[in-house]
Amino acid sequence: MNHFEPLRPNRITPTEERYEFAHGKNSICVYDIHSLKFVKEIPVGERPDCHATTCNNQYLYVACLGGLYIIDQNSLEVCKVLETGPVYATNTLPDGKTMLVHDIHGGVLVIRDIEDMDKVHIHKRLDILHEEAQKNPRVEIGGKGNFLCGNTRYLVAGWQSSKLFTIDIANDYSWELFMPAQPELYASDDLVITADKKKAYTACHRAPELSHVTVIDIENRKVLKTIPTGVGSCGLTMTKDERYVIVSNDHDDSISVIDTETDEVINTLSARKGFRQLGFEEGYIQGISAAVDDSVFVYECSGMGALVKFEDITGKGRYSVSYEGGIASGSC
Repeated sequence: MNHFEPLRPNRITPTEERYEFAHGKNSICVYDIHSLKFVKEIPVGERPDCHATTCNNQYLYVACLGGLYIIDQNSLEVCKVLETGPVYATNTLPDGKTMLVHDIHGGVLVIRDIEDMDKVHIHKRLDILHEEAQKNPRVEIGGKGNFLCGNTRYLVAGWQSSKLFTIDIANDYSWELFMPAQPELYASDDLVITADKKKAYTACHRAPELSHVTVIDIENRKVLKTIPTGVGSCGLTMTKDERYVIVSNDHDDSISVIDTETDEVINTLSARKGFRQLGFEEGYIQGISAAVDDSVFVYECSGMGALVKFEDITGKGRYSVSYEGGIASGSC
């Protein structure tokens, strides 16, 4: 078993990995995945947010306020821009052909033929948070969801709507409310699901207060508990065996590791010392994905463009912080 990560879906296939990515100021910063050395900065649109590779790992899609930018990893240049309007989240589907991109008006865009630059197009838009969008200028679906029913349904959080939704991939992306608003789901962002499909976890970003991860009983559609994590919990991923949930805490530059058997935090690792070694008081780490060897990559979103790697996440832990000016590594 290998956890399917919508941001790095190539990790369930035998494709070569050369790069990891982080966000600069209106740019993507490229790093050598093996050495963590800075390679290049690629200009993209205004305020880049989430990014995702294709399953064949040739293309990187970057959600920006000015549209969806596509980078060819062979040339490390922008090869196409889709006029989606302002978008912020990217989720590649297991079919390798489709991506769900969340916009800032409560909608989800279905992008088809994502590995073919001659055919890639917007298939349709799902207006999920229509009522909320009538009242507020910016409303969003949570950043990253995951899959149920043999990958035919996509479960995703509703961010400040405090709801959960499912999208029926097999039925032309029809959607429905999965759970009505719950106080424990407020500001729920990324979402992951256990291997047995019985529990979902969603990160609830409560900064500047202590955040939590909410655990959901999928069959009974109810909240089981909340797990205190760090400050500004937002990104979620899992180890390849889906035993551990890893949470990025953007206000304290840390990750929290949750054991899904006990639903407790078993480890907290911070890269704050690494940022200070490089001359920065703090970073702002958000987007997260796990590598095949269960090391964890988190990209920094303040504009510095740094990349953080955590290793030995269930042990004493090690961090490496890399940016254009250098690399700092040490024990957590």
